[in-house]
Amino acid sequence: MSLLDKLKKYEEGDFTYIEGNFPPVFCKSRGLEITDCQGNTYIDLSSFFGVSILGHSPDFVKKMAEKEFYHSMGDLIPSREKIELLERLAKLLGGNMKGILVQNGSDAVEACLRTAYIYKKSRKIIAFDGAYHGTGLGALSATYGKHFRKKFEKILPFEAKFFPFSESSLKEIESSVKNEDISAIIIEPIQGRAGIKLAPKKLLEGLREIASSFNVLLIFDEIYTGFYKTGFPFAKDFFNIEPDLIAIGKALSTVFPISACMGKSEIMDIWGKTSGEASYTYTFSGNPFLCRVSLAALDEYERINAAEKAREIEGWVKELSKPLKEKGLIKEIRGIGILWGFDFKNPGYGYQIFRKLLEKGWITIPSGLNGEVLEIIPPLIVDRSTLKRFFSTLEFLVEELLL
Repeated sequence: MSLLDKLKKYEEGDFTYIEGNFPPVFCKSRGLEITDCQGNTYIDLSSFFGVSILGHSPDFVKKMAEKEFYHSMGDLIPSREKIELLERLAKLLGGNMKGILVQNGSDAVEACLRTAYIYKKSRKIIAFDGAYHGTGLGALSATYGKHFRKKFEKILPFEAKFFPFSESSLKEIESSVKNEDISAIIIEPIQGRAGIKLAPKKLLEGLREIASSFNVLLIFDEIYTGFYKTGFPFAKDFFNIEPDLIAIGKALSTVFPISACMGKSEIMDIWGKTSGEASYTYTFSGNPFLCRVSLAALDEYERINAAEKAREIEGWVKELSKPLKEKGLIKEIRGIGILWGFDFKNPGYGYQIFRKLLEKGWITIPSGLNGEVLEIIPPLIVDRSTLKRFFSTLEFLVEELLL
């Protein structure tokens, strides 16, 4: 029985899409190179959904693994690594911050939404068309896609009102906040799963003003965009707008599941003081090894000057993708730093090109609400010659598709 046949047998059918020999099953990785169980090699320009932006199997993780392993006791007995990571994140985010370490992006988003609920005692929130905040029930409340929501609509804990991801929404949002009991506005400064859509700066500025005026919490979901992908520590720094709460994860460790909800100290203090057992905790919250790897990743970002490297890659992508736009092969190219979306506007075209590129040995991401966008998030270790080869292949395949 093949590995894919075993997957069909043992995994519930709504998870991994299987068609013939698709998808490949990966067996090992190093740097940009991925090898499947058939011995085929691929170049990763996805960072595996923006996680592995320092490359695969990085040396700093191996060094951490050579040290002792132990597990802390969540909210009962902490580890030094947990304390050091919280301190490091607070300083990176601007200083006066406190937070909670969790595991997945959904967990971090839910921690932000729970904080807003405690703060305002309301389950009503504002979110945006195209938003993806995860599929845990709390985070799913703010996720836009009907495909994700339809099975669970009746049991979602937060009541989200969705608005267009546009400056034109500000008047309606202000009216909603003014006349309804809204606890939070949650937004991705750059929408990832929708196809790398940058929020208009005036939209974010307007949201900051509305949130401050009506004592509503502004939440930035930077699970996808955080840790130098924009050429800045976070997208909030690129836009120069400070949220009240921020959800971070993915590239925090670059390989393991760890995330965080961080917020202004005076807001996070509304959780109160524990009497001995936390009201919101995870078994693996603040796991010492995951924290240790995350601290090492933050060191590595500093060592390679990740912000400058992301801006260098941005320049290469802009240069090398010009022929696609000049020849009219792609309707819109959007991006910043290492986050890039190539929008065909035609439903399914992004997915078709993703499949064709995979056959040629390139790993990318299909995205957009209708599969119309091809997305790349090149790891920070990528070089110009690799990107040049990729764009040459992409140009050939797009021309082939359109002919």
